[in-house]
Amino acid sequence: MLGLLSVPGMLHAAADEAEAMKFFETKVRPVFAENCYDCHGEEKQKGGLRLDNLGYILQGGELGPALVPGDAMASHLYKAVTYQDKELQMPPKDKKLPDSQIEDIRKWIDMGAPWPKAEIVQAKKPGEFTEEERGWWAFQPLMKVTPPAVTGDARVANPIDNFIATGLKEKGLSQAQPASRAEMVRRLYYNLHGLPPTPAQVQAFLDDKRPDAYERLVDELLASPRYGVRWGQHWLDLARYAESDGYREDAYRPNAWPYRDYVIKSFNDDKPYNQFVREQLAGDEINPDDPNVLIGTAYLRHGIYEWNQRDAEGQRELMVNEMTDVAGELFLGLSFACARCHDHKFDPILQKDYYRLKSFFTGVQWREDVALATPEEKAAHAEQV
Repeated sequence: MLGLLSVPGMLHAAADEAEAMKFFETKVRPVFAENCYDCHGEEKQKGGLRLDNLGYILQGGELGPALVPGDAMASHLYKAVTYQDKELQMPPKDKKLPDSQIEDIRKWIDMGAPWPKAEIVQAKKPGEFTEEERGWWAFQPLMKVTPPAVTGDARVANPIDNFIATGLKEKGLSQAQPASRAEMVRRLYYNLHGLPPTPAQVQAFLDDKRPDAYERLVDELLASPRYGVRWGQHWLDLARYAESDGYREDAYRPNAWPYRDYVIKSFNDDKPYNQFVREQLAGDEINPDDPNVLIGTAYLRHGIYEWNQRDAEGQRELMVNEMTDVAGELFLGLSFACARCHDHKFDPILQKDYYRLKSFFTGVQWREDVALATPEEKAAHAEQV
């Protein structure tokens, strides 16, 4: 009996919710879409405010939360559309909403700001991470994974093939035919040296009938100085290596090349990656008397620079910003520059963390009194040039 008595109340609540949602969809959302989204939507958020989702509205912008559900008079949004404050008038430039639309917004807020629950996003609070960001796959600890078992006639040469074969089977696809030996030798040379093999090198591989001929060729190409040149260039690109300053003057940097050679040698020597990183960020602290370690810190010198002493302070600020940005991009694979002005909108980087990292580089001083190459090395370089 009690259950039956509660049914009318439940139906009444559902009807009220449906009416509230209908009111929002017909009276409020169209007003926001027509008058607000150009400046406070997905593409642009003036004042840090976004109005196309209740989660963002509750998060607010520079003035804090844009509305207080159930209390229009305490809401910045209502104050803005009513022009109560001459410094806060929206829409701006004498485009005040009609009184009827303002009344609809007031009523909507006082109703509790109903919004389709399925649409509401978890807005990010300034200076904090969302649970979605914390759970992003790229930031999870590495875990040992057991390759899936394969069945049938799938060709499997290593554990990676297990994943590929399983994925192909799930999509109803078949494996490509094995590459010919001529194709394999070309792929190896392009991959490890960046250049095609000569006809003689191709023929030498084709004539090598030993069962481990492929492995032998891999070892041979890895042992070649060409390997470091090929793969070192990728690091040099990311580390913004350049032999001139950039900007209009674009002055030549006669002493940039030792860092280039350091990177190439590190690849050819199979230097451990953690050591490679430490030497570039703090080689002068690790072993300041060893030029083979000290040269790593030249990584910090490769940003564009203009020798403009009329604005030396501004130039140094640009220099330190650039070091911070590149460190994030190079060592973390994240675009740091956005967090210079605000919490990053896409990557989980807080503005306060950007400046914590920047403080590490603030004390860096460029020196001109340290020789990073011996006279013999300089002479050899001059001959090559």
